[in-house]
Amino acid sequence: MPHPRVLIAPVALALATLPACAGGFAIHEQSAAGLGNAYAGAAATAEDAATVYYNPAGLVRLGPQWQLGASYIDLSARFKTEASETWLVDRASGRIGTEAPGGLPIGAPLSVGGSDGGQGGRGGVAPQFFHVQPLNEQLSFGFGLYAPFGAETRFSPDWAGRYSAIDTEMAALALNPALAIKLNQHWALGLGLDAIRVNAKVTKALDFHYEAMIGAGLTGTAVPVLDGLATLRGDGWGFGADAGLHYQNAQGLKFGITVRSAVTPKLKGSYRVEIPTLYSQLAAGLGMSLESETQHARADFKLPWSLGVALDAPLAPGWSLQADWLHRGWSRFDELRARVDNTPDQVQVQRWRDTHRLALGLTRVESEQWRWRVGVAFDQSPVRSATWRSPGTPDSDRVWLAAGLGWNHDRRGRLDLGLAWGKMKDAPVDYTDTAYNRADYPFFAAEQQFRVRGRFDTTIYALSVQYRRWF
Repeated sequence: MPHPRVLIAPVALALATLPACAGGFAIHEQSAAGLGNAYAGAAATAEDAATVYYNPAGLVRLGPQWQLGASYIDLSARFKTEASETWLVDRASGRIGTEAPGGLPIGAPLSVGGSDGGQGGRGGVAPQFFHVQPLNEQLSFGFGLYAPFGAETRFSPDWAGRYSAIDTEMAALALNPALAIKLNQHWALGLGLDAIRVNAKVTKALDFHYEAMIGAGLTGTAVPVLDGLATLRGDGWGFGADAGLHYQNAQGLKFGITVRSAVTPKLKGSYRVEIPTLYSQLAAGLGMSLESETQHARADFKLPWSLGVALDAPLAPGWSLQADWLHRGWSRFDELRARVDNTPDQVQVQRWRDTHRLALGLTRVESEQWRWRVGVAFDQSPVRSATWRSPGTPDSDRVWLAAGLGWNHDRRGRLDLGLAWGKMKDAPVDYTDTAYNRADYPFFAAEQQFRVRGRFDTTIYALSVQYRRWF
């Protein structure tokens, strides 16, 4: 039988093959030009094909063109362990400690130790492709292919938070067709459809400290403590929509409002539990069954909605100021719930909050060939406190400093480069994870809890490059 006390590993969240750059696990890096301004004014500038993502209404401001780019995002996440412990909570009484076979009292708090985990952050590349095609003087069509969400951390198998997560990976791919209509000489409206595919994989260690103690008590022989492994995989599609308004006057003042709906991809996959052979043999010798097994798993993955307001204002010849406010509805990401065959729902409460992102940028057009950008942004984390900061997905408030350069090498082509550095606020962790035990678990009927305390020191970098060609 499977080991049922594995919390469906932070169900996959966390999922991803590149680190999240915006708060939570959102990836805002869809334009190298925009990165230079820390994405200030992104929903207003409408200067390249990435407006498909930032504000579809801006499509009417552009001629026919395509744009290809990529962003390299690198996360450094180092954990300093303060303590890690586990205990059992009896299901019937709600008290710490329970009774094992043979009447053996078990479940008092004990330290599980572990290392700091090494460098848990990872780097990855997020590619983007956008295309814009005017249909007539009033209508324009756009299409985007990009990665809107992602996250990846990977810690050593012996680290202090191993019973919550070892590897957490999540990658999302979005297909985003959009249509914009010019309402009059100043205003435009845009609508888009979002098809998002999520792929997830999460691994965590399985603790057998108490099983080893029970085995030693029943057999009179010392039983070594070995870890098992649980792996959750899943993928699936979710669908939503986005819309935007764009204003532009004769003096070059631009204003944009954009909204994007929540999306809930339906993930289907497998849940693999690997039990050390020693414990399977021990259970068999006691007339019990405890075997490695793979089961079907399903989960609803709640992605946030968003609302943004942006401004792009000329200051003087060759100079312009960009400003931006973005709100993300992360509070709908209240829990991670996975449904596994022959096992009750596995739930991990998140209690994330809605977040705000504020950005300010400055652009200088030196000539027809050259322009440069700078920007600063504050990006709020959806994690409320140390109590809700999962060891597998460290996140905290961050401040961004960015700069960028654009070069028109001819009248129909432009190369953009953007670089940003983000320092994340000191991130304390005091996290308690619960692994649920089924009533028919052979060793004990209780919930096992794991508490990890420590502190993350995190830094993130982003480098983006893109080439734009219009015709």
